[in-house]
Amino acid sequence: MGRKEIYTKEQIHAMEMNPYTHSVNAYQITFTLEFKEFFVDQIRNHRKKAPQILKAAGYDPSWFTKGCKSSLRRRILEEADSERGLRAPRGLSTAEQIAAFESKNLSMQKTEASIKELQERIVHLEKQVEFLKKTSNIMTNPTLK
Repeated sequence: MGRKEIYTKEQIHAMEMNPYTHSVNAYQITFTLEFKEFFVDQIRNHRKKAPQILKAAGYDPSWFTKGCKSSLRRRILEEADSERGLRAPRGLSTAEQIAAFESKNLSMQKTEASIKELQERIVHLEKQVEFLKKTSNIMTNPTLK
């Protein structure tokens, strides 16, 4: 949910650790489909309010403004009542992004970049050698001067 105030690094870290968090940054949090289902169940079957649900889900309700909490309630219920129903958030979660980054073979990428850089240096040096050969040939051969 968007908001004007920014989350602190500690709040972001705590929210990232929560299994109901899909992704979070300094300005917004995106909840998982499981959270949305839990939220709807708590409202419809247990008559709980947004702050109680957030607390039950492991979030500190004070981190969310009153407007944010009411917007969260409205949006999730609208999505639940829509023709398509509740949907999972788009894109990779924070955990999935970290896992994808860790799975990349960075040492191989560095090796490939180093090889390419060395190949470019060899080509450049070969051009310099050819140039020096031509210029030294001109200097040593009096008829070419």
